[in-house]
Amino acid sequence: MKRYDELTRKQQEQAVNKAASDLLKAILQGAIQFSDRENGGDLQARIDAACEKANEMQTPWFAHEYIMETCGEEVLGMARADAEDAMYSEQPERVIPLHALA
Repeated sequence: MKRYDELTRKQQEQAVNKAASDLLKAILQGAIQFSDRENGGDLQARIDAACEKANEMQTPWFAHEYIMETCGEEVLGMARADAEDAMYSEQPERVIPLHALA
């Protein structure tokens, strides 16, 4: 197993891109909603506007691109934090999640 800081620069970049892709999928599936409006933030509003723009353009499959145009900095920041917290297995290591032991 490796930590993020043990990866090569290319692997770190790939890890952040994978985390960003997973985050965008979760956002578009509605699995993640941001409640930043109570704190004066507008991230969820910008995400909603990007999705609406994709629908208005009749290109909902490009919604992730519109989100990255308006919220890319935040998405990449969250993705980087996720990538930095993850563990990376090397083949042929077998990993059993602790929750699977219950």
